[in-house]
Amino acid sequence: MDFAAARVSGRLQSLKDPMEAKMLERIAAEQIKHIAGLAKAARDARDHMLDKVTDEELGQPVPAKGEHNPAAALGLEPLPPTHPARMALKEAIDGLPQEAKRELLALMWIGRDDYGVADWDQALASATTAFEVTAETLMDEADLDKFLLKGLYEMKLM
Repeated sequence: MDFAAARVSGRLQSLKDPMEAKMLERIAAEQIKHIAGLAKAARDARDHMLDKVTDEELGQPVPAKGEHNPAAALGLEPLPPTHPARMALKEAIDGLPQEAKRELLALMWIGRDDYGVADWDQALASATTAFEVTAETLMDEADLDKFLLKGLYEMKLM
């Protein structure tokens, strides 16, 4: 059946890529987008807090011209645990079952280019065997929002 025929018959689901169907089984793309939005809010709050702090005060060397912000290595750690943006992100991640957290971690790795989309099974296996995935594990990545959205894009889910 071609695309036009499927569209006319209303059966677009049958054209779904079989790889896509087996990838995210425990968490929906919409949930991931919501978590990415919370991660962005937490990152923005962290950046606002660190805006006036010098690299020396952070214990970081002054970056060379063209280097990325060395404070990114701090993840969301500088944001107090009681900050509303950090708490909302932590609650959203902690509310997921462990299998969904593993998929989230594997997706983040794909978005960070540690794995390619074709390596989904390997990324998921690494997330499953490496350690228990917690909110803190994911929140160690300052660019969590960007990596989750890029992972969704790479998997053609957005």
